[in-house]
Amino acid sequence: MQKFFSTLFMTLIFTIFVSSQAAAASLSVVLDTPAGYFSEPEKVYDTVQKSLDKIFKGAPFEVKSVSECDAYVQIYREENGLAGASDHASGGDFNRDLTFKKADLAKMCDYFQDPKLVYIRVSTTDPRHTGGVFTSGVKINVILDFRIWDNEKNDFVYMKRATTKGGSDTVNLGGIFGRGSGSTENAVEEGLKKSLKEIEKDKAKIIASIAS
Repeated sequence: MQKFFSTLFMTLIFTIFVSSQAAAASLSVVLDTPAGYFSEPEKVYDTVQKSLDKIFKGAPFEVKSVSECDAYVQIYREENGLAGASDHASGGDFNRDLTFKKADLAKMCDYFQDPKLVYIRVSTTDPRHTGGVFTSGVKINVILDFRIWDNEKNDFVYMKRATTKGGSDTVNLGGIFGRGSGSTENAVEEGLKKSLKEIEKDKAKIIASIAS
């Protein structure tokens, strides 16, 4: 009987220890976006953050915000030749090289001192313009890669790609009030929200991949 209670006590202590370690763990978030080509980065960041809040609501670990991690991610890009800018007479262009490799994610994980990392990449196709008698608009494909990187396993433990279509129309009323062409920002926003909903369906899988 004494041996039974001793074993039970040790099991309880181990369970409490594991639970406290899980609660104390945190995840950093790396978000790669197409730097405002067809959408305002602020909108993309806000939409992604709201989805992350849904996915990790009630999770037994801390998930850092996109904004909390993004400053260092940008520095990492600059130090490793993954960010660029060009100036011209009418202004400037900013380009991001969306080519983070496993080794890059491992280094960022080490910097943030987190065992795992959420990696999200948003990319789009060129907008396609549509038109009719009374409307004109734009359609665009949004590609969302959502991955969980495990630094100890040196690999991804969750991966999903969602490809969706977003659109935006403008009513022209036969040209009386001028012609519009829809909003690429709204089209990207619509497509991104659809993609994130596909990821949100995997909430249980995502949590399990982090807890394993």
